[in-house]
Amino acid sequence: MSLRELEEALPALLGIRSAERRLIDWEFVRRETGVVLPSDFVALAEAYPPFTVDDFLGLHIPSAGEEQYFVRGLQEGLRNLSELRDAGMSHGHPPYPEPGGLLPWGDSAEGDTFYWRTTGAEAESWTVLIASHNDDWCEYDGSLTSYLAAKVRGTVPPDGLPPDFPSRMPVVEAG
Repeated sequence: MSLRELEEALPALLGIRSAERRLIDWEFVRRETGVVLPSDFVALAEAYPPFTVDDFLGLHIPSAGEEQYFVRGLQEGLRNLSELRDAGMSHGHPPYPEPGGLLPWGDSAEGDTFYWRTTGAEAESWTVLIASHNDDWCEYDGSLTSYLAAKVRGTVPPDGLPPDFPSRMPVVEAG
């Protein structure tokens, strides 16, 4: 799914779109994490600052010149998932860089975590996995932007998130 399709599904997003392309140091992110992120996420991050949807779902998006904080956030999310796995609470899902490992891209106000499942050789084939705070682990067979657009349109199967999220007219705020 393209960024344009997400913007069509979530027009409130346009209110925080950057006037110019945000110049993120993706090479730094790759060096520090060992991963090339999916192109739909790169396009999203180059057009938008970190944001929340309905004061609930927050996306982890790097800011130009502050990529180290984005990387630290990823590393912290991976440590948290490692701790869950060590405690037998990750339903067998390993953290990245293990094969098929999970890499966090967002979280919710209620403690849900949103991941990429890093299966396949290319980031473009990664899917989305939602670990809800009530221990539901649900997969969406598509990209991050595809998931967000489908969630806003109401076409995502139950994924452990509150049934009233997102609202009929989602509010998007830069964070």
